[in-house]
Amino acid sequence: MPTRLAGIVDAAVVRHGNHGYASPVMLVHAATAPNAVLRALPALPQTLWAPSLAATWAATAAVTAAYAPAEARLAPSAGTNLSLDAVMRRATDTGDAHAIKFVDAVSDTYTRSGDPALLAVAARSSEQIAAG
Repeated sequence: MPTRLAGIVDAAVVRHGNHGYASPVMLVHAATAPNAVLRALPALPQTLWAPSLAATWAATAAVTAAYAPAEARLAPSAGTNLSLDAVMRRATDTGDAHAIKFVDAVSDTYTRSGDPALLAVAARSSEQIAAG
């Protein structure tokens, strides 16, 4: 179950990189909501794990369907000067809670994959989110 939830988070983070431009704040929730459930999962009785996964999947799919544009844009290229700490600092410097939560979700995805392109997604997305 945790692996499936992590997969939803990871897919939403990646998708934000090339679809988030249209509604950056609303599409943040496609990644941050399942990430919150993933973190809370160990505290829940296992009888609630499957319903939590189902609700998370439905919410993420609904947010994506409602706010994602039909056309993708190129995801940002991985930057050699980006680190997870630098990207998080940039997000916190914006003072925008959605940017901070999104980069926090990206940090979990990055930890699972090690893909440096995710740092570029986090940097660009947090700027788009903060710009409103």
